Amino acid sequence: MTFRQNSLIIGVSLACAAVSSSCVDDNYDLSDIDTTVRVEVNHLTVPIKLDEIKLESILKESDRVQIIDGQYTVVENGTFGSSPISIGRVQIASRKIASTELTLPVVPSAIASSDVSFDISTPAQTFGLSASGVPAEIVDINAVGATLKFGFNFNMPGLSSVAHSVEFRNLCLQLPKGLEMTNAGGGTYNPSTGELTLPTKVVSSETLQLEFEASRADFSQMDLDFDYTTHKVSVEGDIYVKSGTIAMSSSSLVTGAAPTNIKLSIGYVVPGFEITTFSGRVKYDIKGVNIPSVDLSDLPDVLTQSGTDISLANPCIFLSINNPVQNYDLTANTGMTINARHGSQLTPYSINDSFFTIGAGQFGGYSHFCLSPVMPSFVPDGYESPEHVAFSSLSNVLSGDGMPSSLEINLDNPCLPEQDVVNLPLGTSLGSVRGEYDFRAPVALTEGSKIVYADVADGWGSEDFDYMTITELNILATITSELPLALDIKAYPIDRAGNRINNVEIEGVHITASSQPQDVNIRITGDVTGFDGIRYEATATAGPGDKVLDANMSISVTNLRPTVSGYYQKEL
Repeated sequence: MTFRQNSLIIGVSLACAAVSSSCVDDNYDLSDIDTTVRVEVNHLTVPIKLDEIKLESILKESDRVQIIDGQYTVVENGTFGSSPISIGRVQIASRKIASTELTLPVVPSAIASSDVSFDISTPAQTFGLSASGVPAEIVDINAVGATLKFGFNFNMPGLSSVAHSVEFRNLCLQLPKGLEMTNAGGGTYNPSTGELTLPTKVVSSETLQLEFEASRADFSQMDLDFDYTTHKVSVEGDIYVKSGTIAMSSSSLVTGAAPTNIKLSIGYVVPGFEITTFSGRVKYDIKGVNIPSVDLSDLPDVLTQSGTDISLANPCIFLSINNPVQNYDLTANTGMTINARHGSQLTPYSINDSFFTIGAGQFGGYSHFCLSPVMPSFVPDGYESPEHVAFSSLSNVLSGDGMPSSLEINLDNPCLPEQDVVNLPLGTSLGSVRGEYDFRAPVALTEGSKIVYADVADGWGSEDFDYMTITELNILATITSELPLALDIKAYPIDRAGNRINNVEIEGVHITASSQPQDVNIRITGDVTGFDGIRYEATATAGPGDKVLDANMSISVTNLRPTVSGYYQKEL
């Protein structure tokens, strides 16, 4: 680390010879007389006092650079979010089912009784349900939530000419297994067998319509075919009358004569439906996450000049992030890459592993993370008990030729990885990812880090200096530096236009990080004219061990003795 001299004024006092004459004959030709006066200057010392310079006068606090626990820290924080998480609903179409036509004979045991009965059983009929365009986020389907309807339409043509009414007794209907029934029509449904049994129903017409409704279907207990590559699903199952009896009492017969058979037509109703929830396997790419870039353009000059190459000891990114689908026992994954921008070039730095996992939030629905080379002892408010995520390359995020102008923080492939889920809603927003971040880069430098600081001390020139040729400039001083960095300082002269004066030799100085007084001399030799000041450059280099920059560290310059040698030459 270096320090800035705001002004260094070298005054040169010269005594010029006086030429006097009491009388001059105008007829004399004086053009050949040399009227040039040259005064030699040898190690003219100009006493200057320079006060102690503290680091805080150079590396000032700002919105980006703050002193935390006495240590300089680059700080940035903000919020971010994502687009809502939502998976579209699936529309299931139904295949038409052929009706069953029966002629039922009288049950032999009923011939001798006063009642006439007819046993019912039908062959199994297969229903078919299918859909295309299943969302890519649905990897596999086990069960669905929807309004599922099933119906049986019994039609007995000509019954009105035979009986005033009939009774359906011990009716057992075969439905798909694994339904969660919401309307069993007064009957009892067994989800393990799919059988629905009904109590006696008296019918006074030629038709009987039975309707049932379920809110969920376990497709795994049916004949399921799901093709993820084509995003198509189909499912089949059986629906039929397993057993039952149609009975006519003698009092209900129209003519008093019992029929020997009846005709029965049975229609089956399994309409299409819309899937509103599903169980199975899911994966989802989270979109629209946008974390604002960290703008470093307003950092102090001492950190941003060309040649600076900083490697930080333990920078940290603290994250507080929610998991909007944690109530469905789903976890989210994300990686992180920071792109350091140097002009048009982006240099990426990524966490050690490809991702970290966001589970159920422990802090009001939010999870806390610390992404850093090692877990720090300091944790800011709002990020309590963070889980550590190794991010070794974060130490180099400020490295390169000069500080980056900005840091672009990106979450890599934020997603719900493929996993099992139960009753995940479709067609509705499941919430958005929300989070806060706090980026902290304590200026604790690792070995080899380099800070280059250049500045100008000018305004030394005057009309007299236009006639001054400096052959040697020495800046002698005693410097005591508390900085934990070695300093290499060099300088070169500039003219009034700020241009470098070439054809000179420069001898810089080296100051060790010892906190002990060190005598130094910056020496510039060569013919320097039009002199107006110096442009100097200090390079601070970190040695072994982490070097922490403390605001109370200081550099004191004593016994400052700028000396100039050369000559003053002017025609009188």
